[in-house]
Amino acid sequence: MKKQNIPSWRRLPSLLLALACGLAAGSASAALTDPVQIQTEAYINLVQADQSLDAERLDEALAQYQVARDYYLQLAQDFPDHEPRVIQYRKTYCDNQIADIEHRKAGGQPEELPELEPLPSEALPDAAPDADTQTAPESAAAAERSVEVDYLKNRIASLEAEVAEIDTLQGEIDTLAAQNDKLRRDLEFANGELAKRAGGDQAALEALRAELADKDGRIQSLQKELDSKKQLDQALNDMEAQVNELRAQNDRFAKEIKTLDAELDDAEVRADQAELKAKQAEAKAKDADKKIAALSRKPSAEKAGPAEPAQAAKPAPETAMPVATASPVKATVPPKPIPDGMAASDYVRQLLQEGDNDSALATVQEARKAFPTDMNLVLIEGISLIRLQRYPEAATMLVDLAKNHPKDAEIHATLGAAMMGAGFYEEARRELLMAVRLDKNVGGEYDYNLAQLFALVEPIDLKQARKHYQQARNLGIAADPALEKVLK
Repeated sequence: MKKQNIPSWRRLPSLLLALACGLAAGSASAALTDPVQIQTEAYINLVQADQSLDAERLDEALAQYQVARDYYLQLAQDFPDHEPRVIQYRKTYCDNQIADIEHRKAGGQPEELPELEPLPSEALPDAAPDADTQTAPESAAAAERSVEVDYLKNRIASLEAEVAEIDTLQGEIDTLAAQNDKLRRDLEFANGELAKRAGGDQAALEALRAELADKDGRIQSLQKELDSKKQLDQALNDMEAQVNELRAQNDRFAKEIKTLDAELDDAEVRADQAELKAKQAEAKAKDADKKIAALSRKPSAEKAGPAEPAQAAKPAPETAMPVATASPVKATVPPKPIPDGMAASDYVRQLLQEGDNDSALATVQEARKAFPTDMNLVLIEGISLIRLQRYPEAATMLVDLAKNHPKDAEIHATLGAAMMGAGFYEEARRELLMAVRLDKNVGGEYDYNLAQLFALVEPIDLKQARKHYQQARNLGIAADPALEKVLK
């Protein structure tokens, strides 16, 4: 295949081509509206297409010729007065090359393409003697310079000038300021000399004044440029303030989302309670009397339920619903004296923390003789009974206390633990959900109990079990590998 007469495109220096590619890539993110830029982009693709064709990369060359042709079509349509002969010349060249490549890809042989009529700037001079024939292409090539090359050179020179000006701007300001100070000193000296000489050096003084005015003008010009930069800095500061405001709004949104999540959790708890109540209402109405009768016949000394909440979640036959009584279990050890200045409830809690559960029960029962209706003492006696694994007796004491104090999360949570140990799993689930709804941080052990109930006791709800187990872990409860295996 014979290439058409655009030889100068193949002989451009690789550095200039790389700069052209860089400039084109820098503006690729925005739509090209300048005809010179569009022509430059078309030229780059055309040169690359010729290189790909020379390397026999037909698909790559075809794509690049098509891109170049599209740019020339855009120039012809949007800018018909911009070098129409050059644009038509190169568009025709692209069309011929595309047709030839498609013919070759279809299995044909390369064709001799007709010579295009050269552009005026590309036309060769009349035939010269044989001795000058060898130098004619070189002279024509040296004279050939496309609009794109001129644009790139001008653009490179402009950028270099701008960079140099930016680098030296501050130095010039400092230099001019120093010169201005020197000129002012010279002016003062000249004024003194003028006073002595009585106008002998008036011409020199006028020259100094003119030079000073010129320097002042340059300083004012530079100051305006500095003011423009300050305005740019102010615009950047305003943008930073807007970013900070957006971040603050994002933080507010995050807090609102967190609040909505909490409300959603609360709504889920209420929904769970409503669902449980709906399922159990009819059964409870029929079994309430049987449970009360069975509990009243249960021996007070009977050991009920497992020792730990994790074991209490195993299903067991339900017994009767407890009925509130006062001090259902008699202490087996004497009470300990309460230290002076310390409340009975605080001292009993201290005994429970130390693990002296029998003494704690005896001490709180002794304290209740003086204050039989004290809510804290009743609650602590119920906790003491739970520590002693007297779950039915603890539930019996706490059921009336919970009715009289429906908003106390700790009472509901303690009653739920007693119900769970006694085998009243549905009642335990209800009381623990009530406690968590009243206070999400009432205690990690209660979320842990709820996780066991939802995971191991019908109706099983693994989603709720996972949620409450995670809350228990967040509140400091140790991991339970057996429960985690069930929750997977």
